[in-house]
Amino acid sequence: MAPTCCTELGEKYFCFLNQAFISDPEIDEVDVIPCFDCCGKQNKETEDFIILVNHKLGIKSCCLRPLFLFAYKMLLKRCREREKDCSLSVTETVQLSRAVLLVNAECYTVWNIRKELISAGVLSLEDDIKCSALVLSKHPRSAETFTHRRWTIEQLEKLKGQDEFVHRCLRGELAISLRAAESYADNYTAWSHRSWLVERFMKDRKKRLFCELQVMRKWTERHISDNCGFHHRQVLLKYLKNVCSHSEVLHLLLSELEFTSDLILTFPGHEVIWYHRRFVYHFWNKFCTPGTSLGTLQEISGSSKIGDNNSLENCNRMSRRSSPSTIPSLFDLASSSFNLLRELKSGFNSWTSVSKELTNDDMLVPLSTPSELRFCNDVVIRCQSVEGEIQRRFASNYKKWLLLQSKCSSDGCNVGMSSTGEVATES
Repeated sequence: MAPTCCTELGEKYFCFLNQAFISDPEIDEVDVIPCFDCCGKQNKETEDFIILVNHKLGIKSCCLRPLFLFAYKMLLKRCREREKDCSLSVTETVQLSRAVLLVNAECYTVWNIRKELISAGVLSLEDDIKCSALVLSKHPRSAETFTHRRWTIEQLEKLKGQDEFVHRCLRGELAISLRAAESYADNYTAWSHRSWLVERFMKDRKKRLFCELQVMRKWTERHISDNCGFHHRQVLLKYLKNVCSHSEVLHLLLSELEFTSDLILTFPGHEVIWYHRRFVYHFWNKFCTPGTSLGTLQEISGSSKIGDNNSLENCNRMSRRSSPSTIPSLFDLASSSFNLLRELKSGFNSWTSVSKELTNDDMLVPLSTPSELRFCNDVVIRCQSVEGEIQRRFASNYKKWLLLQSKCSSDGCNVGMSSTGEVATES
Protein backbone atom coordinates (compact mmCIF):
# COMPACT_ATOMS: atom_id res chain seq x y z
CA MET A 1 0.00 0.00 0.00
CA ALA A 2 1.35 3.42 -0.90
CA PRO A 3 2.46 5.67 1.98
CA THR A 4 0.25 8.58 3.00
CA CYS A 5 0.82 11.91 4.69
CA CYS A 6 -1.74 11.17 7.41
CA THR A 7 -0.47 11.69 10.94
CA GLU A 8 -3.22 10.02 12.98
CA LEU A 9 -3.21 6.21 12.96
CA GLY A 10 -6.94 5.87 12.25
CA GLU A 11 -6.72 8.44 9.45
CA LYS A 12 -3.87 6.48 7.88
CA TYR A 13 -5.95 3.29 7.84
CA PHE A 14 -8.88 5.26 6.47
CA CYS A 15 -6.72 6.49 3.58
CA PHE A 16 -5.50 2.94 2.91
CA LEU A 17 -9.11 1.73 2.78
CA ASN A 18 -10.15 4.45 0.34
CA GLN A 19 -7.16 3.71 -1.89
CA ALA A 20 -8.26 0.07 -2.06
CA PHE A 21 -11.76 1.03 -3.22
CA ILE A 22 -10.35 3.49 -5.77
CA SER A 23 -7.98 0.88 -7.20
CA ASP A 24 -10.75 -1.75 -7.40
CA PRO A 25 -14.34 -0.41 -7.54
CA GLU A 26 -15.63 -3.99 -7.98
CA ILE A 27 -14.81 -5.19 -4.45
CA ASP A 28 -17.58 -7.63 -3.52
CA GLU A 29 -16.43 -9.17 -0.23
CA VAL A 30 -14.77 -7.93 2.96
CA ASP A 31 -13.39 -9.82 5.93
CA VAL A 32 -11.02 -9.37 8.86
CA ILE A 33 -7.54 -10.90 8.90
CA PRO A 34 -6.47 -11.87 12.46
CA CYS A 35 -3.41 -9.99 13.65
CA PHE A 36 -1.91 -11.25 16.92
CA ASP A 37 0.83 -8.64 17.34
CA CYS A 38 -1.27 -5.53 16.95
CA CYS A 39 0.86 -3.10 18.96
CA GLY A 40 4.05 -4.16 17.23
CA LYS A 41 2.67 -4.01 13.69
CA GLN A 42 0.79 -0.72 13.95
CA ASN A 43 4.04 1.24 13.91
CA LYS A 44 5.53 -0.57 10.90
CA GLU A 45 5.44 1.63 7.82
CA THR A 46 5.94 -1.30 5.43
CA GLU A 47 3.13 -3.43 6.85
CA ASP A 48 0.21 -4.15 4.50
CA PHE A 49 -2.82 -3.39 6.65
CA ILE A 50 -5.27 -3.65 3.74
CA ILE A 51 -4.96 -6.64 1.41
CA LEU A 52 -6.84 -6.77 -1.90
CA VAL A 53 -6.91 -9.91 -4.06
CA ASN A 54 -9.43 -10.78 -6.81
CA HIS A 55 -12.02 -8.22 -5.64
CA LYS A 56 -11.76 -9.57 -2.06
CA LEU A 57 -10.71 -7.11 0.64
CA GLY A 58 -8.96 -8.15 3.84
CA ILE A 59 -8.50 -5.74 6.76
CA LYS A 60 -5.96 -6.54 9.48
CA SER A 61 -7.64 -6.76 12.87
CA CYS A 62 -5.15 -4.28 14.35
CA CYS A 63 -6.71 -1.59 12.12
CA LEU A 64 -10.30 -1.95 13.25
CA ARG A 65 -10.36 0.05 16.47
CA PRO A 66 -8.36 3.09 15.24
CA LEU A 67 -10.23 3.08 11.92
CA PHE A 68 -13.65 2.96 13.58
CA LEU A 69 -12.87 5.63 16.18
CA PHE A 70 -11.52 8.04 13.58
CA ALA A 71 -14.38 7.58 11.10
CA TYR A 72 -17.12 7.64 13.75
CA LYS A 73 -15.65 10.74 15.42
CA MET A 74 -15.59 12.57 12.10
CA LEU A 75 -19.20 11.63 11.34
CA LEU A 76 -20.40 12.76 14.78
CA LYS A 77 -18.59 16.04 14.20
CA ARG A 78 -20.53 16.38 10.95
CA CYS A 79 -23.82 15.79 12.81
CA ARG A 80 -23.00 18.45 15.41
CA GLU A 81 -22.02 20.98 12.76
CA ARG A 82 -24.89 20.14 10.42
CA GLU A 83 -26.59 23.50 10.95
CA LYS A 84 -23.28 25.28 10.42
CA ASP A 85 -20.94 25.09 7.48
CA CYS A 86 -19.76 21.49 7.57
CA SER A 87 -16.20 20.98 6.37
CA LEU A 88 -16.90 17.40 5.19
CA SER A 89 -17.79 16.93 1.54
CA VAL A 90 -20.40 14.43 0.36
CA THR A 91 -17.68 12.09 -0.89
CA GLU A 92 -15.89 12.16 2.48
CA THR A 93 -19.15 11.52 4.32
CA VAL A 94 -19.92 8.51 2.13
CA GLN A 95 -16.40 7.14 2.62
CA LEU A 96 -16.50 7.65 6.39
CA SER A 97 -19.89 5.97 6.69
CA ARG A 98 -18.63 3.03 4.66
CA ALA A 99 -15.60 2.65 6.94
CA VAL A 100 -17.75 2.68 10.08
CA LEU A 101 -20.26 0.15 8.74
CA LEU A 102 -17.61 -2.29 7.58
CA VAL A 103 -16.45 -2.47 11.20
CA ASN A 104 -19.81 -2.13 12.98
CA ALA A 105 -22.88 -2.78 10.83
CA GLU A 106 -25.34 -2.15 13.70
CA CYS A 107 -24.55 1.57 13.88
CA TYR A 108 -28.01 2.88 12.92
CA THR A 109 -26.87 6.51 13.25
CA VAL A 110 -24.60 6.02 10.25
CA TRP A 111 -27.33 4.26 8.27
CA ASN A 112 -29.56 7.28 8.95
CA ILE A 113 -26.83 9.57 7.62
CA ARG A 114 -26.81 7.56 4.39
CA LYS A 115 -30.62 7.84 4.24
CA GLU A 116 -30.26 11.62 4.44
CA LEU A 117 -27.76 11.60 1.59
CA ILE A 118 -30.09 9.47 -0.55
CA SER A 119 -33.09 11.68 0.21
CA ALA A 120 -31.03 14.74 -0.70
CA GLY A 121 -30.17 13.16 -4.05
CA VAL A 122 -26.39 13.18 -3.52
CA LEU A 123 -26.00 9.40 -3.03
CA SER A 124 -27.43 7.06 -5.64
CA LEU A 125 -29.61 4.14 -4.62
CA GLU A 126 -27.50 1.73 -6.67
CA ASP A 127 -24.29 2.75 -4.87
CA ASP A 128 -25.96 2.39 -1.49
CA ILE A 129 -27.32 -1.06 -2.34
CA LYS A 130 -23.84 -2.10 -3.44
CA CYS A 131 -22.40 -0.82 -0.15
CA SER A 132 -24.95 -2.65 2.02
CA ALA A 133 -24.30 -5.86 0.08
CA LEU A 134 -20.60 -5.44 0.87
CA VAL A 135 -21.42 -4.93 4.56
CA LEU A 136 -23.50 -8.12 4.55
CA SER A 137 -20.54 -10.10 3.23
CA LYS A 138 -18.83 -9.35 6.56
CA HIS A 139 -21.91 -9.11 8.81
CA PRO A 140 -24.50 -11.57 7.38
CA ARG A 141 -26.75 -11.35 10.47
CA SER A 142 -26.91 -7.56 10.67
CA ALA A 143 -30.54 -6.60 11.30
CA GLU A 144 -29.83 -2.88 10.79
CA THR A 145 -28.28 -3.58 7.39
CA PHE A 146 -31.26 -5.61 6.19
CA THR A 147 -33.66 -2.97 7.55
CA HIS A 148 -31.82 -0.21 5.69
CA ARG A 149 -31.70 -2.38 2.58
CA ARG A 150 -35.48 -2.81 2.61
CA TRP A 151 -35.88 0.96 2.86
CA THR A 152 -33.55 1.38 -0.12
CA ILE A 153 -35.47 -1.22 -2.13
CA GLU A 154 -38.72 0.64 -1.44
CA GLN A 155 -37.17 3.85 -2.76
CA LEU A 156 -35.86 2.02 -5.82
CA GLU A 157 -39.30 0.52 -6.43
CA LYS A 158 -40.90 3.97 -6.29
CA LEU A 159 -38.33 5.27 -8.76
CA LYS A 160 -38.41 2.44 -11.31
CA GLY A 161 -41.71 0.68 -10.65
CA GLN A 162 -42.29 -2.81 -9.31
CA ASP A 163 -42.14 -4.61 -12.66
CA GLU A 164 -38.81 -3.01 -13.52
CA PHE A 165 -37.37 -3.92 -10.12
CA VAL A 166 -38.56 -7.52 -10.41
CA HIS A 167 -37.10 -7.81 -13.89
CA ARG A 168 -33.69 -6.26 -13.15
CA CYS A 169 -32.98 -6.43 -9.41
CA LEU A 170 -34.97 -9.19 -7.70
CA ARG A 171 -32.69 -12.01 -8.79
CA GLY A 172 -29.61 -10.34 -7.31
CA GLU A 173 -31.45 -9.46 -4.11
CA LEU A 174 -32.51 -13.07 -3.58
CA ALA A 175 -28.95 -14.22 -4.24
CA ILE A 176 -27.62 -11.84 -1.56
CA SER A 177 -30.10 -13.11 1.03
CA LEU A 178 -29.20 -16.70 0.20
CA ARG A 179 -25.49 -15.93 0.48
CA ALA A 180 -26.10 -14.44 3.93
CA ALA A 181 -28.09 -17.53 4.93
CA GLU A 182 -25.24 -19.71 3.69
CA SER A 183 -22.71 -17.76 5.76
CA TYR A 184 -24.49 -18.27 9.09
CA ALA A 185 -26.68 -21.19 10.16
CA ASP A 186 -30.29 -20.37 11.14
CA ASN A 187 -29.78 -16.79 9.99
CA TYR A 188 -33.30 -15.58 10.76
CA THR A 189 -32.54 -11.98 9.72
CA ALA A 190 -31.58 -13.09 6.20
CA TRP A 191 -34.61 -15.39 5.91
CA SER A 192 -36.93 -12.66 7.21
CA HIS A 193 -35.59 -10.40 4.48
CA ARG A 194 -36.15 -13.10 1.86
CA SER A 195 -39.70 -13.68 3.11
CA TRP A 196 -40.30 -9.93 2.85
CA LEU A 197 -39.15 -10.04 -0.78
CA VAL A 198 -41.52 -12.93 -1.51
CA GLU A 199 -44.44 -11.15 0.12
CA ARG A 200 -43.79 -7.86 -1.65
CA PHE A 201 -42.84 -9.03 -5.14
CA MET A 202 -43.81 -12.68 -5.63
CA LYS A 203 -46.82 -13.74 -3.55
CA ASP A 204 -49.29 -13.42 -6.45
CA ARG A 205 -46.92 -14.70 -9.18
CA LYS A 206 -47.41 -18.45 -9.45
CA LYS A 207 -44.42 -19.28 -11.64
CA ARG A 208 -42.01 -17.28 -9.51
CA LEU A 209 -43.33 -18.94 -6.36
CA PHE A 210 -42.82 -22.37 -7.92
CA CYS A 211 -39.32 -21.35 -8.99
CA GLU A 212 -38.52 -20.16 -5.46
CA LEU A 213 -39.94 -23.39 -4.02
CA GLN A 214 -37.64 -25.39 -6.28
CA VAL A 215 -34.63 -23.28 -5.24
CA MET A 216 -35.53 -23.94 -1.61
CA ARG A 217 -35.87 -27.65 -2.33
CA LYS A 218 -32.24 -27.75 -3.43
CA TRP A 219 -31.16 -25.59 -0.50
CA THR A 220 -32.92 -27.59 2.21
CA GLU A 221 -31.49 -30.83 0.83
CA ARG A 222 -28.04 -29.44 1.61
CA HIS A 223 -28.96 -27.76 4.91
CA ILE A 224 -31.24 -30.30 6.53
CA SER A 225 -30.71 -28.96 10.06
CA ASP A 226 -31.47 -25.32 9.21
CA ASN A 227 -34.93 -24.64 10.61
CA CYS A 228 -35.16 -21.18 8.99
CA GLY A 229 -34.88 -22.68 5.51
CA PHE A 230 -37.74 -25.09 6.15
CA HIS A 231 -39.84 -22.29 7.66
CA HIS A 232 -39.35 -20.22 4.51
CA ARG A 233 -40.50 -23.23 2.50
CA GLN A 234 -43.65 -23.33 4.62
CA VAL A 235 -44.28 -19.65 3.86
CA LEU A 236 -44.05 -20.43 0.14
CA LEU A 237 -46.55 -23.28 0.45
CA LYS A 238 -49.04 -20.96 2.14
CA TYR A 239 -48.72 -18.40 -0.66
CA LEU A 240 -49.05 -21.11 -3.31
CA LYS A 241 -52.29 -22.25 -1.70
CA ASN A 242 -53.78 -18.85 -2.57
CA VAL A 243 -52.80 -18.91 -6.26
CA CYS A 244 -53.13 -22.62 -7.14
CA SER A 245 -56.17 -24.70 -7.94
CA HIS A 246 -57.42 -27.31 -5.48
CA SER A 247 -55.89 -30.20 -7.42
CA GLU A 248 -52.56 -28.37 -7.73
CA VAL A 249 -52.45 -27.89 -3.96
CA LEU A 250 -53.17 -31.60 -3.48
CA HIS A 251 -50.32 -32.58 -5.78
CA LEU A 252 -48.05 -30.00 -4.18
CA LEU A 253 -48.60 -31.40 -0.69
CA LEU A 254 -48.23 -34.99 -1.89
CA SER A 255 -44.92 -34.00 -3.43
CA GLU A 256 -43.92 -32.31 -0.18
CA LEU A 257 -44.82 -35.45 1.75
CA GLU A 258 -42.70 -37.55 -0.59
CA PHE A 259 -39.84 -35.08 -0.27
CA THR A 260 -40.03 -35.08 3.54
CA SER A 261 -40.21 -38.88 3.71
CA ASP A 262 -37.16 -39.13 1.48
CA LEU A 263 -35.19 -36.72 3.70
CA ILE A 264 -36.19 -38.51 6.91
CA LEU A 265 -35.08 -41.89 5.57
CA THR A 266 -31.95 -40.57 3.84
CA PHE A 267 -30.73 -38.33 6.68
CA PRO A 268 -31.87 -39.95 9.95
CA GLY A 269 -31.59 -38.08 13.24
CA HIS A 270 -32.52 -34.54 12.16
CA GLU A 271 -35.42 -33.17 14.20
CA VAL A 272 -36.06 -30.19 11.90
CA ILE A 273 -37.34 -32.52 9.16
CA TRP A 274 -39.81 -34.12 11.56
CA TYR A 275 -41.13 -30.69 12.57
CA HIS A 276 -41.57 -29.85 8.90
CA ARG A 277 -43.58 -33.05 8.48
CA ARG A 278 -45.86 -31.85 11.30
CA PHE A 279 -46.48 -28.70 9.30
CA VAL A 280 -47.31 -30.68 6.15
CA TYR A 281 -49.72 -32.90 8.11
CA HIS A 282 -51.38 -29.91 9.77
CA PHE A 283 -51.57 -27.97 6.50
CA TRP A 284 -53.20 -30.92 4.74
CA ASN A 285 -55.76 -31.73 7.41
CA LYS A 286 -56.72 -28.25 8.61
CA PHE A 287 -56.39 -25.86 5.69
CA CYS A 288 -56.44 -27.60 2.33
CA THR A 289 -58.27 -30.90 2.04
CA PRO A 290 -60.77 -31.58 4.81
CA GLY A 291 -62.52 -34.87 4.13
CA THR A 292 -60.56 -35.74 0.99
CA SER A 293 -61.26 -39.38 0.20
CA LEU A 294 -58.92 -41.99 -1.18
CA GLY A 295 -61.10 -42.22 -4.30
CA THR A 296 -60.62 -38.53 -4.98
CA LEU A 297 -56.86 -38.88 -4.69
CA GLN A 298 -56.86 -41.92 -6.97
CA GLU A 299 -58.89 -39.98 -9.53
CA ILE A 300 -56.46 -37.05 -9.39
CA SER A 301 -53.39 -39.24 -9.71
CA GLY A 302 -54.98 -41.40 -12.40
CA SER A 303 -54.21 -38.84 -15.08
CA SER A 304 -50.46 -39.36 -14.63
CA LYS A 305 -48.44 -41.46 -17.04
CA ILE A 306 -47.34 -44.80 -15.67
CA GLY A 307 -43.63 -45.52 -15.97
CA ASP A 308 -42.61 -41.94 -16.64
CA ASN A 309 -38.83 -41.94 -16.28
CA ASN A 310 -38.73 -38.17 -16.03
CA SER A 311 -40.69 -37.94 -12.80
CA LEU A 312 -39.83 -35.01 -10.60
CA GLU A 313 -38.91 -37.12 -7.61
CA ASN A 314 -36.40 -39.21 -9.58
CA CYS A 315 -34.82 -36.05 -10.98
CA ASN A 316 -34.53 -34.54 -7.53
CA ARG A 317 -32.94 -37.67 -6.06
CA MET A 318 -30.41 -37.85 -8.89
CA SER A 319 -29.57 -34.16 -8.58
CA ARG A 320 -29.10 -34.53 -4.83
CA ARG A 321 -26.51 -37.24 -5.43
CA SER A 322 -24.62 -35.54 -8.25
CA SER A 323 -25.01 -31.76 -7.94
CA PRO A 324 -22.13 -29.71 -6.54
CA SER A 325 -22.71 -27.78 -3.32
CA THR A 326 -23.50 -24.41 -4.85
CA ILE A 327 -25.98 -21.71 -3.92
CA PRO A 328 -28.70 -21.58 -6.59
CA SER A 329 -30.18 -18.23 -7.58
CA LEU A 330 -33.80 -17.55 -8.45
CA PHE A 331 -33.70 -18.40 -12.16
CA ASP A 332 -30.92 -21.02 -12.16
CA LEU A 333 -33.53 -23.73 -11.61
CA ALA A 334 -36.31 -22.22 -13.71
CA SER A 335 -36.55 -25.23 -16.02
CA SER A 336 -36.99 -27.51 -13.03
CA SER A 337 -39.77 -25.34 -11.68
CA PHE A 338 -41.61 -25.49 -15.00
CA ASN A 339 -41.30 -29.28 -14.90
CA LEU A 340 -42.85 -29.10 -11.45
CA LEU A 341 -45.75 -27.10 -12.85
CA ARG A 342 -46.32 -29.71 -15.54
CA GLU A 343 -46.17 -32.47 -12.95
CA LEU A 344 -48.77 -30.70 -10.84
CA LYS A 345 -51.10 -30.36 -13.82
CA SER A 346 -50.79 -33.98 -14.90
CA GLY A 347 -50.58 -35.66 -11.51
CA PHE A 348 -48.03 -37.80 -9.73
CA ASN A 349 -47.55 -41.54 -10.05
CA SER A 350 -47.43 -42.14 -6.33
CA TRP A 351 -47.98 -40.43 -3.02
CA THR A 352 -45.34 -41.54 -0.52
CA SER A 353 -42.64 -44.15 -0.25
CA VAL A 354 -44.79 -45.87 2.36
CA SER A 355 -47.93 -45.97 0.21
CA LYS A 356 -46.02 -47.76 -2.56
CA GLU A 357 -45.54 -50.75 -0.24
CA LEU A 358 -49.24 -51.06 0.62
CA THR A 359 -51.70 -53.30 -1.20
CA ASN A 360 -55.09 -52.19 -2.47
CA ASP A 361 -56.73 -53.79 0.58
CA ASP A 362 -54.84 -51.80 3.17
CA MET A 363 -54.24 -48.57 1.21
CA LEU A 364 -54.43 -45.54 3.51
CA VAL A 365 -55.23 -41.94 2.65
CA PRO A 366 -51.95 -39.97 2.56
CA LEU A 367 -51.37 -37.68 5.55
CA SER A 368 -54.19 -39.23 7.51
CA THR A 369 -53.45 -40.18 11.11
CA PRO A 370 -53.40 -43.96 10.38
CA SER A 371 -51.01 -43.55 7.43
CA GLU A 372 -48.67 -41.32 9.44
CA LEU A 373 -48.71 -43.72 12.40
CA ARG A 374 -47.80 -46.48 10.00
CA PHE A 375 -44.95 -44.38 8.66
CA CYS A 376 -43.66 -43.88 12.23
CA ASN A 377 -43.82 -47.62 12.89
CA ASP A 378 -41.96 -48.28 9.66
CA VAL A 379 -39.20 -45.83 10.65
CA VAL A 380 -38.87 -47.46 14.08
CA ILE A 381 -38.51 -50.89 12.46
CA ARG A 382 -35.82 -49.59 10.11
CA CYS A 383 -33.79 -48.02 12.97
CA GLN A 384 -33.20 -50.85 15.43
CA SER A 385 -29.45 -50.26 15.74
CA VAL A 386 -27.84 -48.20 18.50
CA GLU A 387 -27.15 -45.42 15.99
CA GLY A 388 -30.88 -45.21 15.25
CA GLU A 389 -31.88 -44.31 18.80
CA ILE A 390 -32.27 -40.60 18.01
CA GLN A 391 -34.37 -41.36 14.93
CA ARG A 392 -36.61 -43.68 16.97
CA ARG A 393 -37.08 -40.95 19.56
CA PHE A 394 -38.10 -38.42 16.90
CA ALA A 395 -40.53 -40.92 15.38
CA SER A 396 -41.99 -41.61 18.83
CA ASN A 397 -42.43 -37.89 19.52
CA TYR A 398 -44.16 -37.42 16.17
CA LYS A 399 -46.41 -40.39 16.94
CA LYS A 400 -47.40 -38.86 20.31
CA TRP A 401 -48.11 -35.55 18.58
CA LEU A 402 -50.33 -37.32 16.02
CA LEU A 403 -52.32 -39.05 18.75
CA LEU A 404 -52.78 -35.76 20.60
CA GLN A 405 -53.84 -34.10 17.36
CA SER A 406 -56.36 -36.86 16.69
CA LYS A 407 -57.74 -36.70 20.24
CA CYS A 408 -58.18 -32.94 20.08
CA SER A 409 -59.96 -33.24 16.72
CA SER A 410 -62.38 -35.83 18.06
CA ASP A 411 -63.04 -33.71 21.17
CA GLY A 412 -63.75 -30.63 19.06
CA CYS A 413 -60.72 -28.65 20.21
CA ASN A 414 -59.29 -25.80 18.21
CA VAL A 415 -55.84 -27.12 17.32
CA GLY A 416 -53.14 -24.83 16.02
CA MET A 417 -49.47 -24.96 15.17
CA SER A 418 -46.80 -22.86 16.82
CA SER A 419 -43.77 -21.60 14.95
CA THR A 420 -41.71 -24.53 16.25
CA GLY A 421 -44.20 -27.13 15.12
CA GLU A 422 -45.71 -27.71 18.56
CA VAL A 423 -49.44 -28.11 18.84
CA ALA A 424 -51.49 -25.55 20.73
CA THR A 425 -55.07 -26.26 21.77
CA GLU A 426 -58.04 -24.28 22.94
CA SER A 427 -61.14 -25.83 24.42
